Amino acid sequence: MGRLMKKVARIGAAVAVAALLVSSVGVSHAAVKPSAKAVIGDDCTSASIGKSAAGRGVDGTDLTCLVVTTGSYKGSTKWWYKDVKPLKNIDWTIPANPGGYSLTADAITDSLKAEDLLSTSSSVYKPGAGGAVGLGAFQEIKGKPEAAMVTGIAMTGGLYSNKSTLKLTDSTPIAKILREYDAVVVPAASKYRTLNQLMDDLKAKPNSVAIAGGSKGGIDHQVMGLLAQKAGIDPTKLNYVVFSGGPEVVVSLLSNSTQVGLSGTGEFASYIASGKLRVLGVSSAKALSGYKGKTFVSQGYDLVYGNWRGIMAPADLSAADRLNFIKVIDIMHVSPAWKAQLVKNNWDNEFAAGTAFKAFLDKHIPEINAVMKGLGI
Repeated sequence: MGRLMKKVARIGAAVAVAALLVSSVGVSHAAVKPSAKAVIGDDCTSASIGKSAAGRGVDGTDLTCLVVTTGSYKGSTKWWYKDVKPLKNIDWTIPANPGGYSLTADAITDSLKAEDLLSTSSSVYKPGAGGAVGLGAFQEIKGKPEAAMVTGIAMTGGLYSNKSTLKLTDSTPIAKILREYDAVVVPAASKYRTLNQLMDDLKAKPNSVAIAGGSKGGIDHQVMGLLAQKAGIDPTKLNYVVFSGGPEVVVSLLSNSTQVGLSGTGEFASYIASGKLRVLGVSSAKALSGYKGKTFVSQGYDLVYGNWRGIMAPADLSAADRLNFIKVIDIMHVSPAWKAQLVKNNWDNEFAAGTAFKAFLDKHIPEINAVMKGLGI
């Protein structure tokens, strides 16, 4: 009986090992990409080491099949940039008070460090005028290739609404890296249990509710204005109270100086989890994972509207430093560290680098200006 059991065990172990090998081969083979279809981070075979995937990298650069020596993919055979150099430092300009922009800078920094792509970083805050103060300060920086600024839809809208003569595209576009959605929230003790209840009150008297949000013309202002339009409310009649960041919006709500707040979903997450704030709606197309809140669309308001964020570099950044920065961010956006940040903050991995990001801005900025004009902001 003992010999029989041992024999069965050996057969079972052999079957298990065989199954594991088949599974491993299948997964590995499924992930391997030929050079003609390769993108950064795809698997390649050991037989392809040293071979090039011409034009498959950002801005038409080449990828090379090689064994990665750093970060999460260390020891893996990947389509990669053979000439990429980790960044020694990033000096961030944050064009607002602590909040969404700084959260983004911190997430980028943490991800780059986790992937051995960055050594040190620092941040300076330059709030005011819908991002114009920060952009103005950033565009005065010369001869500092380690400088960078986080930007987004709040700045493109804020520049218009504040009648700024500054142009975002006078700086160097590096990459658009994410899309975040807004939430409409109220204090836990609020009488508003649904978005419809709030919108009904605003229809009756648009200025009866103090609505806290980010900068004039920024994403929060845009979302509230567009939501009002969907409900047949004149957005210029709303009592919209401007703050420089999500933390200030939260303080105003918890102190009862305002009744409703808007910001990126990540700003409110901990307060919602603790029961201090309640979500009336989110601006995403579908419900967000782990986030209590129905979409605007599911409540009868046909509005999906998200805030992109991206990275700008100084205008005088050299072509070589620009290309290396773009490659570093391209690697980051497929890394496990960055994917963990996306899940943590309920962000979409919306990516466009280099010339693709510049093309996006050239199209986006006139579109946002038209939205601003239509909202009367």
